[in-house]
Amino acid sequence: MAFKSSITKIAAVLAVLILIIAVAGGGAVALDRPQIDRVESDWGTVTQERTEIQTRITVDNPRIVKLADATLNVEYTVSLNDIKVADGQKGSVELSGRRNVVEISTWLNNSDIPRWWASHVNNNETTTVTVNPTVETAFIGMHFGAASLTRKRTVQTNLLKPLNVNRTQELHALNRTVLYVNETQAQWGNATVERTPINASATVTNPLPVPLPITNLTYTIRMNGIVVGHGQAGNQTIIPSKSTETINAHAVIDNQKLDEWWVSHRRNGGTSEFTITFNATVSVNGNKVRLPLTALSYNRTFSTHLLGGPAENSSQPAAINSTAPSTVTKAPSVGTTDEPNSIAV
Repeated sequence: MAFKSSITKIAAVLAVLILIIAVAGGGAVALDRPQIDRVESDWGTVTQERTEIQTRITVDNPRIVKLADATLNVEYTVSLNDIKVADGQKGSVELSGRRNVVEISTWLNNSDIPRWWASHVNNNETTTVTVNPTVETAFIGMHFGAASLTRKRTVQTNLLKPLNVNRTQELHALNRTVLYVNETQAQWGNATVERTPINASATVTNPLPVPLPITNLTYTIRMNGIVVGHGQAGNQTIIPSKSTETINAHAVIDNQKLDEWWVSHRRNGGTSEFTITFNATVSVNGNKVRLPLTALSYNRTFSTHLLGGPAENSSQPAAINSTAPSTVTKAPSVGTTDEPNSIAV
């Protein structure tokens, strides 16, 4: 034990001498400080209230610091679109060998998810993830300035793409075609911490010889089966006979339900099913019929590899898959008797 203590003291004296020589020589010899060589983050435990972030920071240890005892103080932050969602620190980490791996665990509060989601939607469904660790070295009674290595990653989604189509689809009720949906469009409204609006529309043609009243229009939004939005999508309207009109449909995601969705999203490996369904109630020959608006309804799979995954350490969009109706039907021109043609999507 005494021998080890003597060696440590000798190493410290040598390090001080090197510093003195460096100063006397006008800085001809520079004292390298430990540098962050690599940063890796991953998700850990997920609870209803919070989500663990596990980070491994590899520190490159310069030769001179090996001459005497040195310790590291490590801090880091995780931000999503400049919103800090987690931070952590670890002090008095002893340096040994050429490289040292520092493991730090911190927690993201799930209640921060609505604020991040709003920023993601308002930023054209884009999130920049920033992991920023800093290292301060304590060496023979001195403290060296912090070294840092910022790691950034860009993740993109495109959830409303299936609703922006210029293809025609038939809608049936009571064994007959009651509407042709010719075109659909959708875009996000301005998202807040409380709500995320979706503004959709459909250009429809009424082929019937009589007006078609739409007495009710509703929507339901699910994310991994969790209902995050439900309600009235529009007002009553009447589509005149043999005419084309635009139906506006408005849906809202209740962002206060997104922390529940986030838990399912993380437990599913960062993948979710995003589902929107619209239903109309129409009056045909005096009968009120519930009519699924399949042209405005769809199911889409999306992934958010925020801390890494298929596009690790890159700014490439994460993988996105979707399922949508596979067949649509072209509407005949109003006043003609042409048979519709099948079109494969």
